[in-house]
Amino acid sequence: MYAGGVLKQVDGLTYDRLTYFVRAGYVKPKKIKRGSLLYNDFSEEDIELIKLSWELISKHDVRTRAAFERAREEVKDPQLSLNLRAPPKNSD
Repeated sequence: MYAGGVLKQVDGLTYDRLTYFVRAGYVKPKKIKRGSLLYNDFSEEDIELIKLSWELISKHDVRTRAAFERAREEVKDPQLSLNLRAPPKNSD
């Protein structure tokens, strides 16, 4: 997904801030070449990482580096977080 799609999915995130995340190395999207231009192609994992980080940054005043570290941990092991949106799995 291109930057415009990411901005539509993440409420309040600006293009400048998204560009900063990429240039600072917090997110590493795949590059797609179209003609002589390179575009960032964000994966679903990148988008989830950005969403979680942006929530920490914008709502909880967490610094960018710490927000991405926490979000990476949550993406790697979602069992560590309390996720009230997903129903528990039945072991029957």
